[in-house]
Amino acid sequence: MDSYRAALEDWCEEEWGQSPQAISEWFVDDEVAQVFMRLHRSVLIADFMIHEDGSLDCQEHLQIPLDRWNPGSVQAIRTADGRVRFRHRNLEIHLAARLRAPEWGQALLEEWLMSQRGDVLRPRDKNQRVASLNRTKMSIERNLNHSNLDAVRMDFLATTVSLTSVESKLDSRTSNDESE
Repeated sequence: MDSYRAALEDWCEEEWGQSPQAISEWFVDDEVAQVFMRLHRSVLIADFMIHEDGSLDCQEHLQIPLDRWNPGSVQAIRTADGRVRFRHRNLEIHLAARLRAPEWGQALLEEWLMSQRGDVLRPRDKNQRVASLNRTKMSIERNLNHSNLDAVRMDFLATTVSLTSVESKLDSRTSNDESE
């Protein structure tokens, strides 16, 4: 991996404007490098062709941004043709299925994204943590206040009275129609 790591970092810097925080190999041989890259607020699955001079040519890639990811939304399935399909929402990429189980790649990507989400959600100092807890408390109190069931009961009673009135009017019309 060291032989092409610099090329991967250069490609990532050029295409995504940042160096990868971590690179993990999925499959590598003399002609192909399939890797997972952890970026600042996303993860990237990339399939590269390695040229004789050591340069890389990206065949395809799949980026999973942190703000579009939900836990469990990365899917990895072995296909009938012997490859592994990684899918997120309606985007997918197919990689070689030579050494690793699909679940390994899926778990790695989910772990990276989960740790990124934790970094984003974790306040940095005590004052920020206290403020965050106070906001959460106020939000819960507002939700509890709005969930007062007295208004729902009143609406239910009014609807019941209205329904009873409509039924009695319909019954009286039906009896008048039958008598005529």
